[in-house]
Amino acid sequence: MRFTDEEKILLFDKIEQLYFHRNFGSTSKSDFETLLFSEYVNCCARHGVPYDDYSLSKQLGITQSRIRSLMERKELKYPTNSDDNWWRYELVKAVKNAKYDGQDHYVKFIIQDVNVMNEIRHYIESIGWYDEISLNRKLIRIPLDCFAEICLQDETLSELFSRESREHILTLYKKNASDDSAIKDFINDFSKDGLKAFLMSASKEAIGLVLQALPFGGLAKAGFGAIQSIISKM
Repeated sequence: MRFTDEEKILLFDKIEQLYFHRNFGSTSKSDFETLLFSEYVNCCARHGVPYDDYSLSKQLGITQSRIRSLMERKELKYPTNSDDNWWRYELVKAVKNAKYDGQDHYVKFIIQDVNVMNEIRHYIESIGWYDEISLNRKLIRIPLDCFAEICLQDETLSELFSRESREHILTLYKKNASDDSAIKDFINDFSKDGLKAFLMSASKEAIGLVLQALPFGGLAKAGFGAIQSIISKM
């Protein structure tokens, strides 16, 4: 990957600010490397060049563990996103390749970006839950109710839990003659907590039935659409 002439000029402008305004030598080696690394990653992103840990390790000739450390420093000093919820959307993108365990109602998937993983784990800890650490630092395994908590935004709830939605699920329930008690419980407690309890107790068939009936929007639509797709292929 090579910088264009315009990108080189913009990069030198940033270096100039660090060295040639009565501040020569005041920038630490660590800060200078963080700037160069940030610019390189951003350039890769603009040009569609892979910038996962392995690819950057091969390109720059340093270890993957150092790449992850630089990624963390980059995000702290040169944040990529101003939206506090950016990591939720990255999580949902990763879920399309998730594996679902119907026995304990967990999903597990790979998160390549160390900063996304840090945000997810911080959020999980902040609400008093936990994920399971494995030898693979990129693998995360969380229960469906925790996944629901991440995906459901307050602004979607008024639409999600409407009378029409409840009637729709009730109609599907009767049409399929299901004896899944979890659906009965959810119909009686048609709320966010009710949905989370349902996801942790229902069969995969019942979950697939209910998820396709709920009028999800935004992040929830993408997240639960991915879960429904995974379950339907099992």
